[in-house]
Amino acid sequence: MSAHIDPTTMPLDESDLALLSALRTLHAELDPVPAGLTDDVKFALTVQALHAEVAELTRLSADRELVRSVDYTRAETLTFTGGAFTTMVSIVGIGPDDVRIDGWVTGGPVRIELRERSRTSAVEVDQDGRFAFEPVSRGLVQFVLYPLDENAGGKPVITPSIDL
Repeated sequence: MSAHIDPTTMPLDESDLALLSALRTLHAELDPVPAGLTDDVKFALTVQALHAEVAELTRLSADRELVRSVDYTRAETLTFTGGAFTTMVSIVGIGPDDVRIDGWVTGGPVRIELRERSRTSAVEVDQDGRFAFEPVSRGLVQFVLYPLDENAGGKPVITPSIDL
């Protein structure tokens, strides 16, 4: 009878490490990690950690067909709906690298957090549901709405990332 060898209890030797290294290199060349995957994973983990509802992008201001192309039109007004809130944001260029974001929220008083690549800032909406952020660097951003009224359900609402 032959002895049974359990590979889970044997330590890795030099030939095992060399084989694993070759497999890692081959895998990286043939099936690289997709661009943006890291940001998508961070977003998913943030949503899970917040136990937040995810808002849906419901409207763009551009009256053009949305097609994938090298040339595209940036929407100047976006509307998100999620939880008890509807949020409309208007994006106005104030320089080559910066924009101003004006927004309005329906559904009750909220504190709005703007998440950029390297910073986070927050404001509370005024009595009319209005808020603004200026200056905001062009790039990926997302909004998180924190209800201030306990009757609104208490769950934060997070928007998908948008590219300014």
